Amino acid sequence: MCARALSLALLAAAAPALAVPPVDGEYDSPLGRVRVAADGAVYKGTLVRAQEGLPYRAGEEVLRATLLDDSLAGQLRVPLFKAKTCKQREAWASAVLLVAEGGLSGAVHVPRGCKAPIGKKGGVTFARVGVTPAPPTRPAPAPDEPAAEPRPEKPRPAATGAAARKAARERAREIMRDGAAYLTEGNFEQARRRFLSALDEDPTVPEGYNGVGVTYRMRNDLARALDWYKKALAVDPDFGDAYYNMACVYALQGEKELGLRYLQIAALNGYATAEGMDQDPDLESLREEKAYQALVRQKM
Repeated sequence: MCARALSLALLAAAAPALAVPPVDGEYDSPLGRVRVAADGAVYKGTLVRAQEGLPYRAGEEVLRATLLDDSLAGQLRVPLFKAKTCKQREAWASAVLLVAEGGLSGAVHVPRGCKAPIGKKGGVTFARVGVTPAPPTRPAPAPDEPAAEPRPEKPRPAATGAAARKAARERAREIMRDGAAYLTEGNFEQARRRFLSALDEDPTVPEGYNGVGVTYRMRNDLARALDWYKKALAVDPDFGDAYYNMACVYALQGEKELGLRYLQIAALNGYATAEGMDQDPDLESLREEKAYQALVRQKM
């Protein structure tokens, strides 16, 4: 079953639908400033100003995508770094980007052996111009959601800046290891409390949001699980397990095109194997789709 939380080695009623923010506008991206606008059923992104050092010019098209639910699915034009194993200079790479108030976040897949000016694992963020990103905070719990576990206060050494952030991250990871252990035991409510407590310590850890999502998936609350997986990607678009988990939820909901889009990004960026996909019951609705079969053959 598709429910990837944290391995113990590293860590281990439906939510209401939210209105999709408008997509049209200008964004700052790794490629430079991009103006995105609808062109019929397709959204196109055109460079207003190219990032210094990249072989692009203002006016060139770099994005073509279709809006599916609250995701832009399509292609992003990315320059490829010269390397012995990369013979292309650029590629229209498969991309899927979540639409949020502050911008777009998601991942692309570049040809094997090539590098592009994006995240190490394909993650990419488009920040909407004129919108100041809000610092990540753990959302308030739903009425039926368990509160984070109260913890006795422990004396902590005074720390500021980077040292304080590092200490908070370490405390969060320690708590998340407990959450992963509870998941393994099938104690989903206790696991959720631990993941929520971890987010109280450090709201920037994507594993915490993903872990909460997994606990809802295991209770078959798919809408709420999907919402938390999206929060993980908003915090870190390089966090691959969330793409796979989202593919599973979309497949279970019958949203085949979205399921295939997220599964493709997860598989091609190394977060899923052909054997794992074929053995996962959550992906059953996708088995007969030609795109799924082609993806499995590509991963063999």
